Amino acid sequence: MRRMALIFSLLALSLPFSLPMYARKVPRSQMTVGNPAALTITAVDDALPARLLAQWKARGVARRAAHASGVHASAIADSVSARAFIIPAAGSLAAGGGALFFRSDVTLVNYRNTPQQVLAGFWAQGSTNTIDPANFKTITLPPGQFVTVQDFVATALGKSGLGTLIFIPYTGTDFDPNGAIDGFSRIYTKQPGSTGTVSQPFDAVDPDTQSLQYVDEAIALGLRQDTDFRTNFGIVNVDGSDHVYKVSFVGEKLQTTVTVTVKAYGMIQQAIPAGDYGAVSILFQLTDAGNNFVSWVGYASSTDNITGDGWVSLASADLSPSELDVIGY
Repeated sequence: MRRMALIFSLLALSLPFSLPMYARKVPRSQMTVGNPAALTITAVDDALPARLLAQWKARGVARRAAHASGVHASAIADSVSARAFIIPAAGSLAAGGGALFFRSDVTLVNYRNTPQQVLAGFWAQGSTNTIDPANFKTITLPPGQFVTVQDFVATALGKSGLGTLIFIPYTGTDFDPNGAIDGFSRIYTKQPGSTGTVSQPFDAVDPDTQSLQYVDEAIALGLRQDTDFRTNFGIVNVDGSDHVYKVSFVGEKLQTTVTVTVKAYGMIQQAIPAGDYGAVSILFQLTDAGNNFVSWVGYASSTDNITGDGWVSLASADLSPSELDVIGY
């Protein structure tokens, strides 16, 4: 039953529709660039973050139940909740003994032809982020516009450090199922010994993806750790309970495994265990989900030890050959 639910999920998600139809109300040729200084950013009511997160989770549970029964209205309906998303890693922080400063520029877009309220939050690395309204702001996105906010964590949210960004569209006090938002982030710093910058990109991610596909495992590919490169890995737990993950590092020269606990509504990012792995892939396994719906994201990044250049690998479902055959690949 678990595998059949996975196949029904993948059949719907693999259809060639990426944006919901209502997102097409503003023709792409008419999209404009917004002024970040003109954004309306306000404090949130105390109960709003917990309410929206609970509604988002309930919606994910309902979507997975529909996948399990093999019932799908359309690929459009399946992709709607991807309009609420996270940026796995973003920050505004000093590093390298204070010699470097990392910041994240974030681009947000509202595809609707009406303004969109969005709950924007920051969950600091390594902590349990209780649904404290101090960690959230409401950003009202103008219709049909892209807007890029430099050093988003500091300037838009008034926070510092490394963590995860979360964005949930809403109307009044409820999750907005007609929201059509998206985003992208670039975290960067000055290149040592240069006036130029080095950066790593983070796409917007739907943290329900693994749970909807009934997959408790995911793999980040294309990484490297040796004398020339170093690698970090991260996990975001978009759930109200702590969870335990087994993380396996499969390298050309070395293999090892660790177990980590990620706090509720929290994220971790840390170096992989020391060693010369050469090319390395990272397997993430959620060990304590049972039959519960748990939203989470795994990722990793590798960095050149000399230039500071790097790349990000988001973990994705590791499907078997038979599963790929069934969905027509």
